[in-house]
Parts: sequence; C-alpha cells; structure tokens
Amino acid sequence: MIYCDPLSYFTPRTSNMNSVIRTLFFLSAFAPAVVLTAAAQVYKSGGSLQAYGWIGAGALACVFPFLVIKAGESQAQLLAFTAKKVESQDWLLVVFIVSYFIPLVSNLENLQVLALVAVVAAVLLATLDAIPCHPMLHVFRYRFYKVEGANGMVYTLISRRKLLSAADIKMVRQLSPQLLLEG
Repeated sequence: MIYCDPLSYFTPRTSNMNSVIRTLFFLSAFAPAVVLTAAAQVYKSGGSLQAYGWIGAGALACVFPFLVIKAGESQAQLLAFTAKKVESQDWLLVVFIVSYFIPLVSNLENLQVLALVAVVAAVLLATLDAIPCHPMLHVFRYRFYKVEGANGMVYTLISRRKLLSAADIKMVRQLSPQLLLEG
C-alpha cells in the first residue's frame, strides 16, 4: 500500500507554490464574497439548491488558505532569514473587503456571473508573482508584511504575530519565490 500525504498536494516538494495552487489561493480570497452573495440571494428570493451549493462551496474555499499554511508549516524547510525592512500590508485587505459588497450593491441575481468574474480575476492575478493579503487568514490573526531581505529581494511574509522591526524576523519557510511564512 502506498501512502500519500494529502497536504503534499498543496506544497510541492520544490517548496514553490505552483500556478494552480496560487490560482486557488486567489479564488479562496474571493470566497467570502460568494458566500455573502449567495446568502443574500437566499434571503431575498428564498433558498434554492444552487444557492446552497454556492454557500457550501464558498465555505469550503474559505478553508483552503489554512490548508496551504498547514502544509507549509509541516513540509517547507525552515530557513534563516535576515530582513532589512519590514512594513505592514494589512491595508490591502480593504480592497478585498470592499469587493465583497460589490455583488450586494449591484443587485447581482445570477451567481454564475459572480463565479465567472472571480475565476477570470483569479487567473489574471495568479499570473503575477504577487500574493494577496487573505481576509480569512486575517480573521484568524495572520498578518501580512512586505519584507526586504538582506539580498535586496522583496517578499510577502505571513506571520502570526505583530512585527515591530526587521530584527524580529529570524526564521522563515519559503512557500513560493515571493511568499514566506514566518517560522
């Protein structure tokens, strides 16, 4: 019998987050908007199998970033890291949170249109190396920082604690070329 760790799918052995995982990470950032829109549709027009399906799928997608973090903690190698500068990127969450209310304000009736917009946005954004601040991670007190390493590279760092200076960062796990998880 061959054993396969289910979390190994989320962090390939190369420790680089591949484009499929990055796309899913972006999509999961929009998952709360899908849940909100479907719940509003249930409230306005009553429940339907389709609306409940969207609520369930959106709720499952909200869990995805935690699987990525869990896999990174268990499988990515711990590396020493020296930072020159660090600055909070939590302000970027405002963009995502505002986008959650667009479907409600625009009175969107068709959930497939929302899904199509989210998929197109995620595919376009996933072609970039940037990783968004994820609202679901922020709810559970993960913080996002822009960090400049001693080598001059700029990274996005996910941390469970508030960082006050670059000297606070000692060890990291590299999830992708530009995404670090504080160790």
